[in-house]
Amino acid sequence: MSAISGITTGYTAPTTASTDAVSMGKDDFLKLLVAQLQNQDPMNPSDPTEFTAQLAQFSQLEQLTNMTESLGGLNRMSEEMQKMSALSLMGQDVIAQSEQFHYNGGSLQLGYRLELPADDVKLYVLNQSGATLATISAQQTAAGQHFIDWNGNSDYGMPLAAGEYSLVVRAVDKEERLMSSESLIKGRVQGVDMSGGGSLLETSSGTFAMDKIERVGANL
Repeated sequence: MSAISGITTGYTAPTTASTDAVSMGKDDFLKLLVAQLQNQDPMNPSDPTEFTAQLAQFSQLEQLTNMTESLGGLNRMSEEMQKMSALSLMGQDVIAQSEQFHYNGGSLQLGYRLELPADDVKLYVLNQSGATLATISAQQTAAGQHFIDWNGNSDYGMPLAAGEYSLVVRAVDKEERLMSSESLIKGRVQGVDMSGGGSLLETSSGTFAMDKIERVGANL
């Protein structure tokens, strides 16, 4: 929810050895068991119970290794599916839950969501320094999603320059108590950024993570 209220001690600790440098894989464990069998005293063989326990440990280690490999494969598959899903959104209109947006000039649809009906709702467009540049009085105060066509003008009637801005929603009840609200931004997907390992949607109104997209469609 977003709202605007009121308008050397000289001691050096020893370095710990890396866990990876001392970790034992299932192949190392199996080699150790084989070496133990090859070098045991024939007149005093290893305790069968202890050897059975070691075999059980090896089995558990192998299962954990296989599980880790399987999970790694699932993660890679999930990443690929997310990339395919992001690419399929090219040219589509989306609604993102975000306070940050990019203004390119002209008109832009700014939105908000209310959990409960409010008595008064205002939208504030802030610059990167946090200063309020535009104040928009909302007509719709019922619970749900609402959007307003903003012409890009400041409170002084001058058009704002293209750049990065923030949208803050302030909703109050009849007693002027702040109410829960969220900022929504509409945009059209123009590209997908996969350079960071995930998928970011580059839209006409800014760049948003996939988990911030709430709705997709044509001409929302």
